Amino acid sequence: MGSESDAQSKLPIIEFNEENLTPGTTSWLSTSDLVRQALESYGCFLVKYKKLSQELHDKMFELSKQLFQLPTEIKVQNTSNILGFGYGTNFSFMPLVEYFGIENGATLKATEEFTNLMWPAGNSSFCETAFSYSKLLSELDHGVMRMVFGSYGVEKYLDPLIKSSFYLMRFLKYRAPKTDEINIGLHPHVDKGFLAILDTNQVTGLEIQLKHGEWITYEPSTSLSTFLVIAGEPFQAWSNGRVHAPLHKVVIRGTEEKYTIGLFSFMREKVKIPEELIDEKNPLQFKDFNHLDFLEFLRGGKYKMERPIVAFCGV
Repeated sequence: MGSESDAQSKLPIIEFNEENLTPGTTSWLSTSDLVRQALESYGCFLVKYKKLSQELHDKMFELSKQLFQLPTEIKVQNTSNILGFGYGTNFSFMPLVEYFGIENGATLKATEEFTNLMWPAGNSSFCETAFSYSKLLSELDHGVMRMVFGSYGVEKYLDPLIKSSFYLMRFLKYRAPKTDEINIGLHPHVDKGFLAILDTNQVTGLEIQLKHGEWITYEPSTSLSTFLVIAGEPFQAWSNGRVHAPLHKVVIRGTEEKYTIGLFSFMREKVKIPEELIDEKNPLQFKDFNHLDFLEFLRGGKYKMERPIVAFCGV
């Protein structure tokens, strides 16, 4: 395993600003290629995104702590028909993690419904902050997607895919392990969403496996405006294997509780593999697939498979 100082420099760091977020500009074109190359080589990269202020960041994490302090009988009301989208805790195989999910979390309606479920008397501060935070991250997600599609020359497929997308806003809390517990917060896994944007609140613990097998420790930037963008298996399938979906895990060190917030994208409509990404050098690897059907496929232990997307829609 590389040292922490080595690991900090292994992942690409890309800054998003007003200039390179404007499609068609020279800056946008060059940044688009950097984003695509990062996702092909690493499956992830760090993005500096100053649209999300330090004030909003700090307020979101402070309010998320209040969320985890709610009584258990309130927490368990956050349910979902989609695997992993509701409330989860006390897992025998990963006892250190507790999480909430807001389905359609980048919409005001879903955020309001979640807030009213958790705080029947209302909590306008949480609702307004969570919606503002998730809306900015969803715009970042769209920016990344537009760059990747643009760099591949398949922009014509972007808008239909974005229109079919929805987001899971997830809040995670990790407690310190007891003396008889392993220090694994999340076991090695590959994300089942299309793309994830993670805010680790400047706390270490996430470890990522590079393509050649080396595990590195993700070292968060000291800048609160820096996020980790990481590709999931469905993105890898859409790209016909070009995008890498990295294996990663969470290891808990120290005695303090750790909090993470992530926005994960999913597609409601069938995901079609662009014919432009299929050629003699890159023959068809995946069939068109339904993302929600893939999530259903994972039930019954299939999520433990090394690469379930291959079993689900691989050629």
